Amino acid sequence: MKFPDLTYEESLWKKGFNVIGIDEVGRGAFAGPVAVGGVIFPSTLNPSEREHLLSCGINDSKKLSAKKREELALQIKNIASSYSVSFIDVATINEIGIGKATFLGMRKVAAKLSKSLKNPYLLIDGFEIPGFDNPTLTKVLSGKQKGIIRGDCLSISIAAASIIAKVERDTLMLELSSKHPLYAWENNKGYGTLIHRRAISRYGITELHRKVFCRKIGAHLLF
Repeated sequence: MKFPDLTYEESLWKKGFNVIGIDEVGRGAFAGPVAVGGVIFPSTLNPSEREHLLSCGINDSKKLSAKKREELALQIKNIASSYSVSFIDVATINEIGIGKATFLGMRKVAAKLSKSLKNPYLLIDGFEIPGFDNPTLTKVLSGKQKGIIRGDCLSISIAAASIIAKVERDTLMLELSSKHPLYAWENNKGYGTLIHRRAISRYGITELHRKVFCRKIGAHLLF
């Protein structure tokens, strides 16, 4: 199996950039927030530290077991010079749509991690982040971001971001499941499994469900 590596990061480090890897999790879920993670690995890693980073098994979070993600999240936070996770709640998703909500979360993470960071550069899973509303941040990041299709399989910074976001979102969904036990969020984390869909059809939706996603299950649901 080929794992994400530091190819993108090292190319940018040589040009004097500080790289921020960004990825989201929960975009396709029926319930719960979307989470966006951001990770900065220091360009000053020595050869031994880089070898350790590359050998610990960081990968696209979807390819890892829950136990492995939790182990890696701790390692990532120890190695990273900085990291952040932003949640965009269901009310916002229902109001502006999941696409805009995801980019909103990415902008928040980028703004937080770019603050006071010299020469930042964003590596994002999928597409570049549009519409920074902060003029200063727009200027700082102008031309300094790259969207990479399947970036969580190629860039270790992006993969690391997906892991910490996934672990924090899964933890939150486990907590929320105790308040809404009918939907088995402790197992499905809000995604549209058969058990979850059947529960929605039988019991309706909660304030933590995404209305547009749930409408597809049946027109008889009340919104």
